[in-house]
Amino acid sequence: MSNANEKPKMVDWYDPRQLLDTARKTFISTTIGENADPRLVAASSTTKKIFDYSSELERCDDDFKCDLVRPRDEIWIDYVADVGDGFNSTYAVAYHLAQREFAVNGIEHPLKRGEILIFGGDAVYPTALSELYQEKLVKPYEMAFRASETVKTTPPDEINLKEEPHVFALPGNHDWYDSLIAFQKIFCTYFYNNRLFAGAWRTRQEISYWALKLPHKWWLVGVDLQLSHNVDVKQLEYLEYVVKKMEPGDRLILCVPEPYWVKAIKYQDVTDVFEEKEESLERLERLLSEQKIEIKLYLAGDLHHYRRFEAGDGSGVQKITSGGGGAFLHPTHDYDFTKRDKKNKSKGFNWQKNYPSAARSKQMDWQNLFLFIRNNKTFGLLTAILYAFLAWMVHGRVEGPLTISKAFVVTLIQLVDQPLATLVIFLLLIALGFFTDTTSKIYKWTAAILHGFAHLGAIFLLGWFGYYVSLLVTRKEAIEASHFTDNLVWFVSVVAVSLVGGYFIGSLIMGMYLFTSLHVFGRHDNEAFSALKIEDYKNFLRLHIDQAGDLTIYPIKLERVPKKWNEVLDADGKISHYTPNGGTRPELIEKIPTVN
Repeated sequence: MSNANEKPKMVDWYDPRQLLDTARKTFISTTIGENADPRLVAASSTTKKIFDYSSELERCDDDFKCDLVRPRDEIWIDYVADVGDGFNSTYAVAYHLAQREFAVNGIEHPLKRGEILIFGGDAVYPTALSELYQEKLVKPYEMAFRASETVKTTPPDEINLKEEPHVFALPGNHDWYDSLIAFQKIFCTYFYNNRLFAGAWRTRQEISYWALKLPHKWWLVGVDLQLSHNVDVKQLEYLEYVVKKMEPGDRLILCVPEPYWVKAIKYQDVTDVFEEKEESLERLERLLSEQKIEIKLYLAGDLHHYRRFEAGDGSGVQKITSGGGGAFLHPTHDYDFTKRDKKNKSKGFNWQKNYPSAARSKQMDWQNLFLFIRNNKTFGLLTAILYAFLAWMVHGRVEGPLTISKAFVVTLIQLVDQPLATLVIFLLLIALGFFTDTTSKIYKWTAAILHGFAHLGAIFLLGWFGYYVSLLVTRKEAIEASHFTDNLVWFVSVVAVSLVGGYFIGSLIMGMYLFTSLHVFGRHDNEAFSALKIEDYKNFLRLHIDQAGDLTIYPIKLERVPKKWNEVLDADGKISHYTPNGGTRPELIEKIPTVN
């Protein structure tokens, strides 16, 4: 039996080291990265390639030059996004994706493994490093394929696409943190000649965007929006080239890194960022319209749950978020998408389904109110140091008995005399303002001030309580001014009380802030649920274009992922793969009307 704790754990997003590292890499990627876009370099080094899966292929050589035998009758495609975090969640999803087929209650036939696997964005967490891709993504998927017992060593000239499934990937914001360097090594064969991704999955793409021609006049196109949510010139030229290859009546599945249609509804006070994301694709949509080609299915990850919208005009067009491939769960109660008002930007699409349900999501949110410190044990170190530092800086002497009013007056005087402490408080409020999840300046700075003053109030009470303890220890009403700052008892009392209190109370205030923001105002969905590190409620999609040319979408859920795994050893006594010990079997989230 293997100990799950020995495997990669969920990212501790509130570890102070992780907070600093994420902030640093985000700053670098959004400043330098935008001015050194590797998409332009990669695109200039490759041809405008379309990957044709509309026909059966056999006896392909190592360059994937294949003889066309006959039109392909059907095809299965797997879609998963936001993978490469904790082992339990990532491997649980990979384990089922790798199975040749599995049965699902309510479906007469078993669901076959996808001949193509699509990674919809954010293939690793927390940041893009080659070693993290190997440890958190490649290794679990390789082991999962071994567990499927379908890996075959086939000579390159005898590769059959149905035995050697392919993988295509879109980069998300976490993949972009190193300007796609590690992503290109793993997925883009132009930079990485070894086309074997993991197990028997093979890569074919040479750049970060791609187009697949599918059977029965279907297409699948992946668009890379980078960090600045734009379609670069070379990519736009490629998309125009792809559209010209399409014929009237063709149907399209569009993959994008994040569900801009969801955020355009939720952040209705935004008039630039999320609308610009749609505008960056409007030219593509116009070209498709001119060619009489309709986007039938929009797919995105980025939000780590399942959510579906359907066109209200009866066309059957679907917009689906499926980001449950391995990362922490995102809430689904952050916004009531049944609302309809003049500012609603859903553009005729009606909300249909959430997974998990909004009610269950709301129940989980209560953990932040009471259990934030349990889930984020190291975050309190940050507030402990901040509390102790400010309490030490803003020291003073109270004449006579110590009272709150006297302590408050002395504190204000000391803030004037200690400009460094004032600067730290100012920077704290600024940081909390940028942290606040809203585009409304009034709400942003009101929330920042309330949040900041909650911490400052705790620092004030803890610092002066420490001072009061020192008076009790020395049995004096006050310490002489000439000895005040050098008094060891005072220093130990104030710093010790502020450190211990800052660890617990600082964490409590952060948990209360996240709970209130999400529970009442529907904000901080990412920050509130990343603090919970929920491994369960995973999901992925299995798509099937059948012999009639109809598209069936199977949204699959894993309600509980295994927390323990049985080891399976190879001939050398090394761990080959794991089989689940616990957890739940894959189930259907909902039945979606056939898209045709």
